[in-house]
Amino acid sequence: MDQDFSLLQARLSHEDDLVNQRVSWLVSSQSFLLTAYAITLNGLAADASKPLAIVQRKLLNLLPVVGIACVLLVCAALIGGLSAINELRRFAATRYQKDRLFLISKPMTQFLGVSAPVLIPIVFLVIWSAVLL
Repeated sequence: MDQDFSLLQARLSHEDDLVNQRVSWLVSSQSFLLTAYAITLNGLAADASKPLAIVQRKLLNLLPVVGIACVLLVCAALIGGLSAINELRRFAATRYQKDRLFLISKPMTQFLGVSAPVLIPIVFLVIWSAVLL
């Protein structure tokens, strides 16, 4: 029974690490794409008659689409990770005594804990949507 409990803790920790990595990937990719967008926009503003202006315009149109695609892909991975964590918590709640469930926090704590992985993609989605409109 203790071995099962240790495996459950390890699995929860693993899923939590994966969620953290996915949010880090998202923030890194989005900062790169937004920087590329700003540099491209500044290049066009400086001189739209340069030979590469056509490529710059294509980049201005493409970068928001790539940004949104990255957000959606990471969202799918985040939903998978958060669902796995929820399943593990539900399983633990049915299997172990309440005094052993320190690994399952109160609903408000759980809500606050997942607010960043849920809200950060929405922020980037709003930014790219605003750029496209």
